[in-house]
Amino acid sequence: MDAILAIKTKIICPNWRETAQFYRDHFGMEVVEEWDEAGDRGAIIALPGRREALLELYDGPQHDLSGLSLQFRTEDVDTFAAGLDPAIPRDGPSDRPWGARYLIFEDPAGVRIIVYSGGW
Repeated sequence: MDAILAIKTKIICPNWRETAQFYRDHFGMEVVEEWDEAGDRGAIIALPGRREALLELYDGPQHDLSGLSLQFRTEDVDTFAAGLDPAIPRDGPSDRPWGARYLIFEDPAGVRIIVYSGGW
């Protein structure tokens, strides 16, 4: 079996542009590809200079995304939290039993975001 080279998560939502901008503003992600044709609109974004983990934000009807969470590891979650827009509702940062420190909030599409440091 060939080794997997990357992973791409596709999020279908009506506010794909706003959601892509959210990740650019708060995570420094960059657009890898963007298209806007009749009935086919979206963008693929990634961490700067990285292509191993991609997000595809795709135009479509709102889905129940309550079971999905995207988790981002950082060196210091408290520093990340201090730089996050204070208008974004959040939980934490708080310590978790397994030694990590979590900050939890949602993106404009309703996807649960966890930014953490420590632990695995």
